[in-house]
Amino acid sequence: MHRSTLNLFALCCLLSTGPMMTRVSAAEPEETVLLATEKLPGDGVWKMAESRRTPAGLPIHVTVWFEDQFLGDGTSYSRRAKELASWKRRELRKSVVSTLKAISEQSYAKAKDSIDKLVEAGSLSNVERHWVVNGFSGDVSPDHIGDLEEVPGVRKIFRVSRVRRSPVPRRAAKSSPLIEREAWASDRFLHPWYTRALLADRVWEKFGVVGQGTLNVIHDFNFVLSDAYAYNLYRNPNEIPDNGKDDDGNGLVDDYHGYNFQIGSPLLAVSPAGRNTRNASLLHGSMCASIVCGAGHGELKHEFGIAPEGRWAGVIGAEKLESAVEWAIEQEADTYSMSFSMPGLGEYRSHWRKVMEHGSFCGIYFVSGAGNFAQSARIPVQMRTPEDIPDVVFAAAGVQRNLMRTSFSSKGPVLWKTEHYQDGHVQKPEVCAFNMGLPLLLPNSQVVPTGMNGNSFAGPMFCGAIALMVSADPDLLPWDLKEIITSTATDLSAEGVDDETGHGLINCYRAVKEVLRRKAVREGVDATKYEGREDNDVLDTDGQMKLKRRFTVAAVQPNSPAAKKGVQVGDIIVSCGGKPTANMQQFRAAKAAAAKSGAKTITVVYQRGAETIPLEFIPGNWGMAAGISLAGPVFR
Repeated sequence: MHRSTLNLFALCCLLSTGPMMTRVSAAEPEETVLLATEKLPGDGVWKMAESRRTPAGLPIHVTVWFEDQFLGDGTSYSRRAKELASWKRRELRKSVVSTLKAISEQSYAKAKDSIDKLVEAGSLSNVERHWVVNGFSGDVSPDHIGDLEEVPGVRKIFRVSRVRRSPVPRRAAKSSPLIEREAWASDRFLHPWYTRALLADRVWEKFGVVGQGTLNVIHDFNFVLSDAYAYNLYRNPNEIPDNGKDDDGNGLVDDYHGYNFQIGSPLLAVSPAGRNTRNASLLHGSMCASIVCGAGHGELKHEFGIAPEGRWAGVIGAEKLESAVEWAIEQEADTYSMSFSMPGLGEYRSHWRKVMEHGSFCGIYFVSGAGNFAQSARIPVQMRTPEDIPDVVFAAAGVQRNLMRTSFSSKGPVLWKTEHYQDGHVQKPEVCAFNMGLPLLLPNSQVVPTGMNGNSFAGPMFCGAIALMVSADPDLLPWDLKEIITSTATDLSAEGVDDETGHGLINCYRAVKEVLRRKAVREGVDATKYEGREDNDVLDTDGQMKLKRRFTVAAVQPNSPAAKKGVQVGDIIVSCGGKPTANMQQFRAAKAAAAKSGAKTITVVYQRGAETIPLEFIPGNWGMAAGISLAGPVFR
């Protein structure tokens, strides 16, 4: 089952010798070991300073931490990781989840009367408890924020900027029909170039590891649930779809494929997209899922995913981060992909970090792109939250297909100097993947060869690589995984780790091989077949860097002037109006100059193989998208 029934337990184990430790009391006999907890350091109640004036009459949204936490101070994560290093991931998740829920119950029971009085007095409203970090959130009147300091157990109060909510769509959410597919076979589909460059295809073929058994949660803002993306969409086994009931008793109605916590609805397709849409923004969440674990099926012969036998679920709601992460934990998710950046969180960054540190001990691997802000922000804030979180959020920077760094890809290091975390400068990013000129899968199952750019898509490649590793060993601990994937990466930039590409390009094959070696050693079986280096176990970087750049047709709209004249995807655009075109800037300038001259037609010269094709167009929209591509097939 993906959802566990959690109880309180009689066995308590004091596993850490750190300061400020306390046991969690328990009620029911012998089911799971509860772990030691810690107390937040210091005296009194710390209160986050007001960063901007609150408009008169408006309440302040706050997030509150109780004194008892699983990780007490800003250095607890690494200390407790060493303490619990001999555990297996799935066993550790069960104990940590039970511990977090137990201290949440105890803390809230002590605070409940005081909280209820504030609610009755109208000083506090919209109270929401959360257990992934022991505390609660709510809206408090500016004149009464000090009253929260008197609530028993309260030790930290964060002010939170509210996200402007979109109107709740009136559409009902509908589940996606189950799509039958034949058993996986890698030779049945065409695979994008990035799976080969990351050596994911070698993992499938050599080890038979294709992401089986993994659940990958995609945290985004919109999802399109067409057949193109829905073969391996998660189906909550304890929820009956579309019946308007909370079948699994978690307080959420019809959370079958995921949940939109921002509007309190199972609706994931907030902005619906037609079957023929090419709007990359509308398709953002679905494409992130496809890169992680999208798989071909039926008439769809293009397979996009690094871990094509994994499953994916969608969640929406950055303002409801705790609820979204708690849902993922309770579904026993493996990875949690976040292709978004939150600037200017200030001290509230500490809360995001604590949520993900606790979530990591609950078995979740958090992944993000490094961000697209190298040209608009200075170091150390080019990487924002969540990608700036050390240890537990794995961030991927971006390179192009020829391994050149993408100019917009954010660089590290990052700075942590909040009241709770005092790390100073922290090395980031961890690794790099591809973020430029990626193929785009449309809802109608058609493919645009070079339709996507951005670190939003480097992160999911990292997520897919982790899904392969966890599929190979479901008990792999997060800190071990980080060491493996960074130590097996292919160095690209300055020797060793650097602030642009981290430890280098992800190498799925060497990473999974090392996972299997360690698993064999742990289980006492022969590990020799996973030892040592072998030919072709790294990408031929010299060959990859020599790929030639070409300015080509990326998409042709049906029934457009370009389609009627026979223009094809992949045609090289040689010139426009008699002027050479090697990029979009030159093409637009040449087209505009020809139109401005008053010419009734504009000649565009294409090259298709050895053939040169001149075509005449009337000035206007020709229904053709173009972009830079690199020599070599997009799919193979």
